[in-house]
Amino acid sequence: MIDGILLLVTLFALVLLGVPVAYAFLGAGLLFVVLTLDVPAAPLVAQATTGGADSVPLTAIPLFLLAGALMNAGGITRRLVDFASVLFGRMPGGLGVVNVGTNVFFSGISGSAAAEASAIGKAMIPGMASRGYPRPFSAALTSTASIIGPIIPPSIPLIIYAIAANQEMKALLVAGLLPGLLFALVLAVLVVTLSARRGYPRQERVSLRTALLATRDSLSALMMPAIIVCGVVFGWFTATESAAVAVLYALVLSTVFHRELSWRRLPHIFMDAARSSAVILFIIATAAVLGQVFVRTGFPAALADALDGLSPVMFLLVVNLILLLFGTFMEGNAAIIIFTPLLLPTALALDIDPVHFGIVIVFNLMIGLVTPPVGMSLFITSDIAKVPVLTVARANLPFLAAALVTLVVLTYWPALSLALV
Repeated sequence: MIDGILLLVTLFALVLLGVPVAYAFLGAGLLFVVLTLDVPAAPLVAQATTGGADSVPLTAIPLFLLAGALMNAGGITRRLVDFASVLFGRMPGGLGVVNVGTNVFFSGISGSAAAEASAIGKAMIPGMASRGYPRPFSAALTSTASIIGPIIPPSIPLIIYAIAANQEMKALLVAGLLPGLLFALVLAVLVVTLSARRGYPRQERVSLRTALLATRDSLSALMMPAIIVCGVVFGWFTATESAAVAVLYALVLSTVFHRELSWRRLPHIFMDAARSSAVILFIIATAAVLGQVFVRTGFPAALADALDGLSPVMFLLVVNLILLLFGTFMEGNAAIIIFTPLLLPTALALDIDPVHFGIVIVFNLMIGLVTPPVGMSLFITSDIAKVPVLTVARANLPFLAAALVTLVVLTYWPALSLALV
C-alpha cells in the first residue's frame, strides 16, 4: 500500500515538473521496478509496453483520427457550420448555438476534443468576434463544446476505456450518444440565456435557396456519423471496422465527391494523423508498465478495501471528486488508463454497470480539458482567439458549471447512458 502511494506521488511529481506523461509513466514504473521489485527491469518493461500496445481494437484510434483529418481538410467543417447556421442561426446568440451544433455534427467524425477545438475554433471564433461576440466568450464556448467530441461516437477516450476495462467497444460507443446530446442541449440553452441577457446579436435571416444549398452540401458529411453509429448498432461491422469504413468514406468524399482535397496533400495528412496516433499509443504502451507495477504493490486491492464500505451513491461522489481533481493536471487518456483498473473492481462489487461507469469516468476527465493548468482545449482556443488563457478560463465559468450539472445527471441517472445499449 505504501509503495503504491509513493508510486502515485512520484508519478504526479514528474507530471507537475513538466515531464511528458508517457515518460513520466515509464520513469516512475522503471524506478519502482529497480528499487522495490526483485525482477529484471528490462524484460518486464519490454513485455509490458509490447503487450500494452498489442491490441486490435487500438487500430480504431489512428483510423478515426485519419478520418477526421481527411474530412477537415476536405472542407467538411465549413459545410457543417453552414448547415448549423441554417438550423440555429436565428436564435438569440445564434452563432453561439451554431458553435454547439457544429460540435455535435463534427463529433460524429473526429472523436477527439482537441481536433474539435482546433477545427471548429478556427472556423467559428473569428466569425463570432466579427459579429460582435466577445473573444473570451467565443473561445470559452468553443473549448467547452469540444467536450462533446469524446462523448458522442466515435470516441477515442471511450475506446481506450473499453480496452482498459475489458468491455465491449460497441456498447461504450453507443452509450455515449444520449449523454453527448444532453450536454449539447444544456450548453445551447445556456448560450441562448446568456446571449439574450447580454444582448448578443442574432444572425440575419437566410434565403430559402441558401438554406437548401447548405442542407444539400452538408448531407454527405452528416451521413458519416450515421453510417458509423448505425453500422455498429445493427452489426454491419465492428467498432474497429467502422473506423476503416470512416476513412474510406472520408477519402472518397473529400477527393472525388467534393474535390477540395488534392492527392498531393494526402501524405502530409497521413503523417499528421500518424504523429497524433503515436502520441496516444505511446502513452498506452508506457502506462502498461505502470499498471503492472501497481498490481505488484498491492495498491488496487488496498484501495478497493478502503472504498468497500461506501454506498453506490457515496462511491460515485468520491470518484467524481477524485477524477475532477486529477483531471485538472493529467492528460485524459492517460488518466483513464490509470484510474480504470483502480476504480472499476469496486464499482462492479457495488453493482454499478461498467458501461455507465465508463461514461462517468470519461466525462469527468474531459472536463479537465477546460480547466487550468493543463486544459488543452483552453490553450487551443485561447491561442486562436489571441486571448490569455486565464481570461478564457474566467469566461468559461458558466459553461463549466453546465458541464458539472450534466455530470451529476449522468452519474445518478444510469438509464440515460444505457438506454441504447
